Amino acid sequence: MSTDIFPALLAGPMIRRVEPSKAIIWVATSREFEIAADVYEIIQKGEIDCYSKKCSITETETIQFGINLYIHLIKITPTSNSFPTNQLIGYNLYFQNQQESFDLEDLGLLAHSNPSKIVYDTLKLPTFFIPDEASEFTANFLFGSCRKQHGEGKDMLALGDRVIEEYNRDLNNRPGALFLMGDQIYADNVADPLFRPINKLGRRLMGVQESLPSIDKRLANNPFSTSLNRINGRKEIMKDFAKFSSRNASNHLIEFGEFTAMYLFSWSPVLWEVSQEENLFESFEEAYKRERFYLKLSRGTDKLKQLEKAQLQMRYIEQEKLIADCHSATYKIRRLFANTPTYMIFDDHDMTDDWNINAYWKTKVQESPLGKHIIANGLSAYFAFQGWGNEPENFSSEFTCKITKYFRGLHSGQMMANYEEWINLLWNHQPWHFVTPTIPKAVFLDTRTLRAYEDQPKITSFEQPFEDSSPPPQLINEQEYKELTKQLKESGWKRGDFLIIVSPTPVIGFDLIEKWIVQFLPILEKLGAHVQTIFDVEAWRYNGKGLTNFLKQLTEWCPKNPVILSGDVHYSFSVSSRFTFTDRNEMDIKQITSSPIKNMSFKNLGMLMKVTAALSQALQQTGTIYRYCDSSYLIHDADKDSFSEKDFIWEEQLLYEQIAGTSIIETDNTLGYLSYSTNRVENKFLK
Repeated sequence: MSTDIFPALLAGPMIRRVEPSKAIIWVATSREFEIAADVYEIIQKGEIDCYSKKCSITETETIQFGINLYIHLIKITPTSNSFPTNQLIGYNLYFQNQQESFDLEDLGLLAHSNPSKIVYDTLKLPTFFIPDEASEFTANFLFGSCRKQHGEGKDMLALGDRVIEEYNRDLNNRPGALFLMGDQIYADNVADPLFRPINKLGRRLMGVQESLPSIDKRLANNPFSTSLNRINGRKEIMKDFAKFSSRNASNHLIEFGEFTAMYLFSWSPVLWEVSQEENLFESFEEAYKRERFYLKLSRGTDKLKQLEKAQLQMRYIEQEKLIADCHSATYKIRRLFANTPTYMIFDDHDMTDDWNINAYWKTKVQESPLGKHIIANGLSAYFAFQGWGNEPENFSSEFTCKITKYFRGLHSGQMMANYEEWINLLWNHQPWHFVTPTIPKAVFLDTRTLRAYEDQPKITSFEQPFEDSSPPPQLINEQEYKELTKQLKESGWKRGDFLIIVSPTPVIGFDLIEKWIVQFLPILEKLGAHVQTIFDVEAWRYNGKGLTNFLKQLTEWCPKNPVILSGDVHYSFSVSSRFTFTDRNEMDIKQITSSPIKNMSFKNLGMLMKVTAALSQALQQTGTIYRYCDSSYLIHDADKDSFSEKDFIWEEQLLYEQIAGTSIIETDNTLGYLSYSTNRVENKFLK
């Protein structure tokens, strides 16, 4: 490879957080730059757009993560103390160092004739808008989760770009924000054809290879030193050294540069273009001939070798087909991000499948030097690409200083100099949760790092105790509720205001599927299956105490028309629920789950699930499901007649809404399109 393979702009611009007093824009570059911004109020007079430049101050905070990787957070503050509301605002960015100077126009991103453009319609600049705080409002949001590059089906994030294109001037219908609710990348499940480009370009971005034998000396020895950087070579390393439980870990991300490359492949066309220029994409036969694969049966018989080759070839070619449209989709996704404030929270696949699924898992990984290292790399990448822009104030100057110090040591060849400080910083950092400045405000829950684990397996749901010694967790502990309440208050939100809650995992799940899983768990456990990791037994309803604590907190907040948005499960549905508590107070909640963006999991089972769900709903006659939680936090089914006769902490009536025709569940890729107003809440599942 040549010494200078990366263009100046690696990814972005991405609008992250906007409010009347400031706008935050995220950018990744391969070189150090001073960055300034201009903002314009755009007023349409007849068929002519008038651009009125607004006086503003630009402050840019930059962290160098690698020799060829700089992440910038650009804060634009109006000198008049407030940006105009309910009005299109355009922006341009100016980059300068001692060798070069350019803006978005110089990069060709503002030219309508350029397929790489980040502008819509006849607008000259990328735009956003800030809604006005009014007693009567209508707000629109796009939301979804679970986007795997080699997942089945079309990429619905690219469809989000089409929505913004259609409504780019119509602020009554244009989504004011995009909510990404987990699994923005699949660190544990990397496509074979992408492994080499991610591995190679990740190290080129960093300018250094991490000294993994310094973390676990076994990685210096064969076969691990050989398999580590080959396609299909990491499954045993992840299982035996990192103590991970992912079943698709043969190409699992390890080094920080690999996480970085994965994000850039997901959000920007640049690394796709660089990979093509550097001939990093290979056919199966080319890769096999050049010994890119780790062959587990290399010492087996010729017949076994041929069988393994055939299996690898089938997987490789299938994944080539599944990623065929990824490059072209990134142009649309980059434009979507450049024009839509985007807020994101992690789920497990952003780090590894089953992340912190139970106390046993967390302890084993934390005791594993390699596992602990990979989680710290994943969290560092999450901070750089997602978390920092959500709410910059969640990260103190001490935090960014320690991050900078570690990565400065890493790309100068002194990885271990500040290693322990960095590891402890990432594992212990709080908060990751945050509150958006949208109207209405949205609180994004961290359901991964502040879990509470039960000592006894008896606390669960649906009358079925888990035989496993590690019962399902409470997804949020008492500490997080206190911090969330504090953040909400500091954001200006008041008790009784409208509120959206984003929980990566549905709080109110799909009853038929959750019940089916629990019914089969005891049998599978007796057969020795690790049911928690196989079936992801960690939903809110699998821990009745945790769900009760959430409902208690929600009653204390007492939001008006609370809506919960979720993803995770790879199917979409909408359900209205009424909870009644022992004091006879009631609370209505609407749960909308949109998943996956690109990762259809059910294939031919999808239609069967839809038919089964519709039949089950029909047999309920009224369609309403009745449940209650007893004093032991066990959740029981009930019938309408005996519903209120039970002793309960809370009781629930829930009704699943039809999506299309008679279906109450969607298994295709979807993107939610929520319209939330003072009088109504409506959602469409775009597909």
